[in-house]
Amino acid sequence: MVDLPSSPLADIDPEFEKLALETGGLTFGLPGSTPREKLLQVTAHDICRANFGLPFRMHITALTMHGVPYADILSLIRFVAPYAGYPSAAGALGRVAEIAAGLGIDTTTERSRVTGETADVTLPVADPWMAEFCASRLGRAWSEQRLSPRERAFVALTAHVSQRSLGESFHRHVQFARTVATPDEIRDAVRFTAELGVTEAIAALESLERVLAA
Repeated sequence: MVDLPSSPLADIDPEFEKLALETGGLTFGLPGSTPREKLLQVTAHDICRANFGLPFRMHITALTMHGVPYADILSLIRFVAPYAGYPSAAGALGRVAEIAAGLGIDTTTERSRVTGETADVTLPVADPWMAEFCASRLGRAWSEQRLSPRERAFVALTAHVSQRSLGESFHRHVQFARTVATPDEIRDAVRFTAELGVTEAIAALESLERVLAA
């Protein structure tokens, strides 16, 4: 079982703490992705939903407990920004700085590791201006080197699930994921989002299976 901070829940409702730990045992027990990948996924979901309260603090705490550097958390926020929206990402930056100060996290480490180039990320977008905007912003996001290619792929899929966006863009991101992970690993990354909402996860798995079968 992955060690997750649950005491803030116990202080409010011990029964909910038990429920949360049971749920975490199921989702974090999925073998297709690492604890770090899962924690990045759940934190990305917070950013996409602009949810910066108790769950976000617990997830940032968990990332720190599992040795994820502050610089990598900032990289996650930058990566997810075009998916979540830049205002939400900016809100995450402000909140994570407050949490880091409260936890005594060292925020003076190297904060950026990018290639200086933009990755070639294209999506099926008909509008020329939007296609150029997406290529620019996603290309910049996918050049973040503090996150592995698998981590970027799983976080991007999580962003789609969190926003119930399961059309052609989701299909394209599944194809990205297939270059760095097996179908079973991708399934587990999507299954993990059941913790974040079962209806979205069910729909995402149905869409995923259509892509994998194509």
